[in-house]
Amino acid sequence: MLKPYRVIDLSNERGLLCGQILADLGADVIQVEALAGSSARQCGPWYKGEPGPENSLFFWAYARNKRSLCLDLESSEGIAEIKKLVAGADFLIESGIPGEMDLLGLGYDELSRENPGLIYVSISGFGQKGPKAKWHNTDLTQMASSGVAYLSGDADRPPVRICVPQAHAHAGGDAAVGALIAHFERKQSGLGQHVDISVQQSTTLATMFRSLDVPLEQAPAERLSGGVHIVGQFLPTRFLLRDGYVVLGPAYLPSTGHFMNRLLQYAAEEGFADPSLMDEEWGAFAIRMTTGERPPNAYEPVAALLTEFFATKTKSELMAAALKRKLLLAPMLGIESIIDSEHLAEREFEFTHAHRDHGTPTRFPGPFAKFSNTPIQSRRPPPTLGQHNAEIADEAPRSPATTTGASVEITGSIDPQHTDRPLEGVKILDLFWVLAGPGATRMLADYGATVVRVESQGHLDTLRVIPPYQFSHPHLEGAGGFQSANANKLGITLEISTDGGKEILRDLVEWADVVTESFAPGVIEGLGLGYEALREIKPDIVMISSCLMGQTGSWRTFTGFGNLAASVTGFSSLASWPGRPPSGPYGAYTDFIGVRYNAVSILAALDHRDRTGEGQYIDMSQAEAALQFLAPAYLDYTVNGELREAVGNEDLEHSPHGFYPCAGDDRWVAIVVTSELQFQALCSLMERPDLLGHRDDRDRVDAAISEWTANQDGPNLEESLQAAGIAAHRALDTPELHADEQLQAREHYYEVTHEIYQTHTLESSRLRLSRSPEKRAESALCFGRDARFVLESILGYSDDRIDALRNDGVFGPPSSD
Repeated sequence: MLKPYRVIDLSNERGLLCGQILADLGADVIQVEALAGSSARQCGPWYKGEPGPENSLFFWAYARNKRSLCLDLESSEGIAEIKKLVAGADFLIESGIPGEMDLLGLGYDELSRENPGLIYVSISGFGQKGPKAKWHNTDLTQMASSGVAYLSGDADRPPVRICVPQAHAHAGGDAAVGALIAHFERKQSGLGQHVDISVQQSTTLATMFRSLDVPLEQAPAERLSGGVHIVGQFLPTRFLLRDGYVVLGPAYLPSTGHFMNRLLQYAAEEGFADPSLMDEEWGAFAIRMTTGERPPNAYEPVAALLTEFFATKTKSELMAAALKRKLLLAPMLGIESIIDSEHLAEREFEFTHAHRDHGTPTRFPGPFAKFSNTPIQSRRPPPTLGQHNAEIADEAPRSPATTTGASVEITGSIDPQHTDRPLEGVKILDLFWVLAGPGATRMLADYGATVVRVESQGHLDTLRVIPPYQFSHPHLEGAGGFQSANANKLGITLEISTDGGKEILRDLVEWADVVTESFAPGVIEGLGLGYEALREIKPDIVMISSCLMGQTGSWRTFTGFGNLAASVTGFSSLASWPGRPPSGPYGAYTDFIGVRYNAVSILAALDHRDRTGEGQYIDMSQAEAALQFLAPAYLDYTVNGELREAVGNEDLEHSPHGFYPCAGDDRWVAIVVTSELQFQALCSLMERPDLLGHRDDRDRVDAAISEWTANQDGPNLEESLQAAGIAAHRALDTPELHADEQLQAREHYYEVTHEIYQTHTLESSRLRLSRSPEKRAESALCFGRDARFVLESILGYSDDRIDALRNDGVFGPPSSD
């Protein structure tokens, strides 16, 4: 899809994923490395357990489909060679400390003068500007700074991370989306721009909007594993099996209560029955507990029954039952279970490469999405250091694809009066729901796409019925997550099973460039709105279907949210403590990953359509996208047969590495030492020279650090460690996250009007584009807010026709218009 474009990738482990995404989509990505190799080659795990620049499975994981160019980056000749390449490039990615590239003569201002069409993507820990812009950071400290760590783990333990680095991947996904959005603006103006990505800001998405707790006056979220709190009562969602654990989805909300009825029916058939539970209104259960209509102990009988029932089952039995009965549950599996599953084999998910040095065929994670006309291909194995130096040197000088006379033709003339909205004119019919889909179309709406968001009052979007709520009150119009995931969209309520609803959808398809949906596989076809049917209406339509396991394969009927997909893909088993049940990660974790891959897939397909006139169908499996974030662990298993076990916050390379207590209740600071020099600095700060030479004695060192930090003020401790050159950051809770000076400096929050609450706070775009500021919404998206505008102004319906459709119940209850 992106074959015409060239990317110069100067990034390290913080930015490799962005380049890999673009490479997977077909771009020519040149990974520029220093003579000693990228620092990413120093990251484990290792081929056969042997460290070395050609043995880093982390590098392998994020360098496929790239070419390696090795240069002396400390010489003027090396810098000149990079500039020569940049002159013919379309994109550049870098992940240095802010200001570092300027010192090398490779900053945005200088390079854009030589190549005005260059899109320059910077990925840094906290963004290019702000009080923390140059802070030392690592994966652990970034998870702490984003608020994700504080919410992950057991309440009686420190926060716990996913032991495969994650923060860089959230930022890399955002960077790829930002690069393509800037590219769409370039197709109109001919000019590039600077895309500024903050790892901290990107990773905040994985708090599932709980950074809004303070401005919405929601009770702050807590760290809790194995269940949820409702009005102070613990409702268990994790249960012990004969051979492990199972986790339930939230089967007590208006959109999910029927799943509890199915589960209780299953238990009753197996001899575990309580007739009184069958009469419970499970769809209203959580709300009735909140309002006091149900007593505090109302969940205890069902918890007791399920505890007894699940104790008789195995993980494989429950997976089979979940698929057959469409239950809202998932066994907590290790990553090997999905890697070796029939499901992935049936979907032909994996790629196989033979590394040039080692020769052994290796199973790699496959494509993050299936494209019907331009499938992602595994063109190249991860390169050896400098493997393509001669090849690149022999190539003729290249012009950027978007300049006059280039190899790719961009349709339409450049209008000097065009708006600065890169996606102006892109039209999206949005049938996504919850987060992985709507969060993606929100990213596109922020930059000018017209998105018509269709929802139903009969089948509520789950984001409308979970916190954070305005004033902690569970009102459908006051859910902060729903508003932030759907800002800048046009909202219409529609009962799409009705004839009138289908008629409206078909008219919207004729209007749209893109149709998105996240129903269970087969549902959209059952409505007569599958891809083949839509192509008859709009031959060049781009359609994306996003669900947990994809449209095909034996697990395609697996139902649920990102917390359940995280359980079956191995994330839960990688975020826990030795000897304890899996305890993380927080929330619907794979949804946060799916957002980025959904958005980048739509953009790539639209760019391909702009050049060829060809639409296509995209099958997005949230699980397969999420496995990209676990690629190093995936390779450790397929190459070495090794499985990461629960290790808490220990790290393969770095020590000390963990969360340490500081003054206050449940206050923690992440500290990571990455070199012997830093360890000496830490010992000096602690006034513990006796620890020098004992860095490998992790228990002794951790105990000393905990004793030293325990009574210290977190912000002061953070400051002194950073001043000593040591990566450190407090584990921010949700009030601290909202108040964080760096997020405030990046204007991460803004207010809109609300027809009930007067105002409502939203999270902003996580992207910062120098020439294309985000569009900021003006009002909250209440039910059916834009129905008349959509029907009259977009579809040209008359008042009489709209009234007739309303009378037929096409829009739901009369109040929905």
